[in-house]
Amino acid sequence: MIDEPPLRTYSLAEVAAMVLPPEWKDSERWLQRRLRRGLIGGYKVGHTWRMTQDDVDDLITKHRNTAVRVERPSRQLSFTPTSRRRLNRRAS
Repeated sequence: MIDEPPLRTYSLAEVAAMVLPPEWKDSERWLQRRLRRGLIGGYKVGHTWRMTQDDVDDLITKHRNTAVRVERPSRQLSFTPTSRRRLNRRAS
Protein backbone atom coordinates (compact mmCIF):
# COMPACT_ATOMS: atom_id res chain seq x y z
CA MET A 1 0.00 0.00 0.00
CA ILE A 2 1.31 3.45 -0.92
CA ASP A 3 1.58 5.88 1.96
CA GLU A 4 -0.18 9.13 1.18
CA PRO A 5 1.12 12.32 2.73
CA PRO A 6 -1.06 13.58 5.58
CA LEU A 7 -3.76 16.06 4.57
CA ARG A 8 -2.56 19.59 5.28
CA THR A 9 -5.24 21.98 6.50
CA TYR A 10 -5.04 25.67 7.28
CA SER A 11 -6.72 27.86 9.86
CA LEU A 12 -8.45 31.02 8.69
CA ALA A 13 -5.55 33.08 10.06
CA GLU A 14 -3.09 31.10 7.92
CA VAL A 15 -5.27 31.41 4.80
CA ALA A 16 -5.71 35.15 5.38
CA ALA A 17 -1.93 35.58 5.71
CA MET A 18 -1.31 33.57 2.51
CA VAL A 19 -3.99 34.99 0.23
CA LEU A 20 -5.59 38.21 1.45
CA PRO A 21 -4.04 41.69 1.53
CA PRO A 22 -2.26 42.48 4.82
CA GLU A 23 -3.95 45.89 5.09
CA TRP A 24 -7.39 44.31 5.54
CA LYS A 25 -8.45 44.78 9.15
CA ASP A 26 -10.65 41.71 9.60
CA SER A 27 -9.68 39.22 6.91
CA GLU A 28 -10.54 36.16 9.03
CA ARG A 29 -14.07 37.43 9.46
CA TRP A 30 -14.30 38.03 5.68
CA LEU A 31 -13.35 34.38 5.10
CA GLN A 32 -15.75 33.18 7.81
CA ARG A 33 -18.72 35.00 6.26
CA ARG A 34 -18.07 33.48 2.85
CA LEU A 35 -17.62 30.02 4.33
CA ARG A 36 -20.97 30.30 6.14
CA ARG A 37 -22.71 31.42 2.94
CA GLY A 38 -21.15 28.58 0.96
CA LEU A 39 -19.35 30.93 -1.42
CA ILE A 40 -15.97 29.29 -0.75
CA GLY A 41 -15.03 25.78 0.33
CA GLY A 42 -13.94 24.64 3.75
CA TYR A 43 -15.16 22.61 6.69
CA LYS A 44 -15.97 23.24 10.31
CA VAL A 45 -14.81 21.13 13.24
CA GLY A 46 -16.53 22.27 16.40
CA HIS A 47 -16.29 26.05 16.31
CA THR A 48 -13.23 26.18 14.06
CA TRP A 49 -13.18 26.56 10.29
CA ARG A 50 -10.41 24.76 8.37
CA MET A 51 -9.44 24.86 4.70
CA THR A 52 -7.42 22.43 2.60
CA GLN A 53 -4.95 23.45 -0.10
CA ASP A 54 -7.62 22.69 -2.72
CA ASP A 55 -10.02 25.05 -0.92
CA VAL A 56 -7.36 27.79 -0.92
CA ASP A 57 -6.67 27.22 -4.63
CA ASP A 58 -10.41 27.44 -5.38
CA LEU A 59 -10.62 30.70 -3.41
CA ILE A 60 -7.85 32.19 -5.54
CA THR A 61 -9.43 30.92 -8.76
CA LYS A 62 -12.88 32.33 -7.90
CA HIS A 63 -11.46 35.79 -7.24
CA ARG A 64 -9.04 35.87 -10.16
CA ASN A 65 -9.62 38.62 -12.69
CA THR A 66 -9.98 37.21 -16.17
CA ALA A 67 -9.53 39.57 -19.06
CA VAL A 68 -12.41 39.71 -21.49
CA ARG A 69 -11.66 40.69 -25.05
CA VAL A 70 -14.05 43.30 -26.32
CA GLU A 71 -14.53 43.60 -30.04
CA ARG A 72 -14.54 47.17 -31.25
CA PRO A 73 -17.41 48.07 -33.53
CA SER A 74 -16.59 49.04 -37.06
CA ARG A 75 -15.95 52.74 -37.49
CA GLN A 76 -18.48 52.76 -40.29
CA LEU A 77 -21.30 52.24 -37.80
CA SER A 78 -21.01 55.86 -36.75
CA PHE A 79 -21.43 57.17 -40.30
CA THR A 80 -24.72 58.14 -41.84
CA PRO A 81 -25.88 56.10 -44.85
CA THR A 82 -24.86 58.95 -47.18
CA SER A 83 -21.35 59.12 -45.72
CA ARG A 84 -20.97 55.34 -46.02
CA ARG A 85 -21.93 55.47 -49.71
CA ARG A 86 -19.38 58.23 -50.36
CA LEU A 87 -16.63 56.27 -48.62
CA ASN A 88 -17.51 53.10 -50.52
CA ARG A 89 -17.40 55.00 -53.84
CA ARG A 90 -13.94 56.38 -53.05
CA ALA A 91 -12.65 52.95 -52.00
CA SER A 92 -13.84 51.35 -55.27
